[in-house]
Amino acid sequence: MGAALKILAVDDEPSIAASLHFIFERPRYELTSACDADDALALLSADPAPFDVIITDNNMPHVSGVELVRELRERSFGGKIMVLSAHLTAEIRESYAQMNVDVILDKPFDIHELRKTLDLLVA
Repeated sequence: MGAALKILAVDDEPSIAASLHFIFERPRYELTSACDADDALALLSADPAPFDVIITDNNMPHVSGVELVRELRERSFGGKIMVLSAHLTAEIRESYAQMNVDVILDKPFDIHELRKTLDLLVA
């Protein structure tokens, strides 16, 4: 078996973060959680080993998912980006499309669909 897929999950809801740890278990996945975009950006700055995938919510305090993705693009993040969020307007979806977000999934989500989508994304 190869190296674990490194995932950074960014969500201000503790229940979502906890759920993602059960969905993306070791040894196949290595999941790190960030409670908001500022925390995620700090982790990206501190860790020289890049993440393969970032899964982010859109609706977070202080910095939205759109702003986080914009910053990731400015930093030339080379991994995949998945947005996992509820109540996205057409304008927000268009913003993500313009920044070449790889996948947008709506909350609530099906865990099997989420895992399958992520696995296909990095295949």
